[in-house]
Amino acid sequence: MDEVRVVVAHSERATLRVGDMFLKVDADRARIEIEVEAMSLAPVPTPQVLWYNPPVLAIAALPGTTLGRLGGPSTGSPRAWAAAGAAIRRLHEAPLPPRPGGAPSRWRRNWTRSASGL
Repeated sequence: MDEVRVVVAHSERATLRVGDMFLKVDADRARIEIEVEAMSLAPVPTPQVLWYNPPVLAIAALPGTTLGRLGGPSTGSPRAWAAAGAAIRRLHEAPLPPRPGGAPSRWRRNWTRSASGL
């Protein structure tokens, strides 16, 4: 391992890249549990969960090349961007799974927050 890189960090969550994995540490244990469940139900490929010990989730880095970096130029081909868009479309068109005890609006908020960290 060459370095630990902070991908995102704020008062609710930190995501670190350590070699070929990402560590997500979340202040809200329920939110990270929802993320683990959502990844298992997603109709698109998701990162492999390496281990999960609340409040920390370890997921494998996905193979492939980066399409671009925030604030930088796009390095992905139009074909690669189209494939990424198609995967996101499948994800957004999928029905939300049932969440016993949780209101759909709360599920959507948590899903959006969890997905934004991926």
